[in-house]
Amino acid sequence: MLTLRIAELRKKNNMTQQELGELLSVSDRTVSKWENGTVLPDVTMLPKLAARFSVSVDALLGLVPLADDYRPSDSGCREYWAHRVEYLKRTRRAMWNEDYLRFLVREVWRLEHPVELLDCGCGCGAMGLLLLGLLPPGSRYVGVDFSEEMLAEARRLFAESGCSAEFVCADFWEWKSIRQYDMVLGQAVLRHVNGGDCFLKKMISHAKPGGLVVSMECNREFEADGLYIDGMDYAGLCTCSGLKKLWRTELAMQNRDYSIAMKIPHYMRKAGLHEVSCRMNDRVNFLCPEQEGYEEMLSDVIRADHWDDEKTENELEENIAYFMNHGMSRAEAEAYCAQQNGIVSWLKQRRGSATLTKFGGILISWGWKAE
Repeated sequence: MLTLRIAELRKKNNMTQQELGELLSVSDRTVSKWENGTVLPDVTMLPKLAARFSVSVDALLGLVPLADDYRPSDSGCREYWAHRVEYLKRTRRAMWNEDYLRFLVREVWRLEHPVELLDCGCGCGAMGLLLLGLLPPGSRYVGVDFSEEMLAEARRLFAESGCSAEFVCADFWEWKSIRQYDMVLGQAVLRHVNGGDCFLKKMISHAKPGGLVVSMECNREFEADGLYIDGMDYAGLCTCSGLKKLWRTELAMQNRDYSIAMKIPHYMRKAGLHEVSCRMNDRVNFLCPEQEGYEEMLSDVIRADHWDDEKTENELEENIAYFMNHGMSRAEAEAYCAQQNGIVSWLKQRRGSATLTKFGGILISWGWKAE
């Protein structure tokens, strides 16, 4: 249902119905009918109304928020990650196959000599730990992140493994290094920040001439289609028309790009990297009760995707309000929340027997900086 915002915009511009009507060559009664929903403006009138108020037609129709009432996603902020250490640890456990990473390091990138590796937005250092076991002996690791809570966990994990590393607590956007690196890495960072293409350019600036720049990012459409729970309707699990509106709204309103994984090779090429290439991460998680460690793996999936408990009415209303603020209609927001609650209920009833397939949709893009 359309929610025309003519009255709201008119009042913000200190304009009467008569004044607006005169500007558009219609009567004040016509403007009144538009505002109370009795009559809709002719389609040819919509661009004129939008231009008069300096908004998009979609914003005029209530399909996307107005700029001054949009609440940005905060997943690119320090505060967002301060209490998500456990979430990050759980999501990283089931993200990569070590043999595939070994193949990339040794057969694709052909890293035969020790490297200095910079991990941009390293979180709890999970990728650094994996790579240090695969890179040539003598390689060194530097992780940068703005969350002291994440870095505290990273230091603990590295100490337990016996690996040495340097960690820097800083906002990567502002951080300046006195040296450049043989390999610069970003994993699941660009999808969260505003202006991921600019973040990538900053990553590239920290690479030595001849250095390797690697970005590992999820494409949200792949991820949204990458879940099947045995016994549930796959088409229902993959329904994401509302999510697509949310993604487009976030891209338009704050330059947070749900599809950046597909664009990174192009950004790399335009930034001057050469031998740019891209692969798909081969990890697909299949969980069934016969597997060793099934309970722990299922618990990781449940907690990582916030399927622990069904939402209360108040929590549902908060979520619906957020989704609507990010472009969904109320019906789409309610349907999405119902879908998520349905998954929670299904898994809770079958906690010891549920089987599922989950694919993260991670693309690995890389290129080499000119000598």
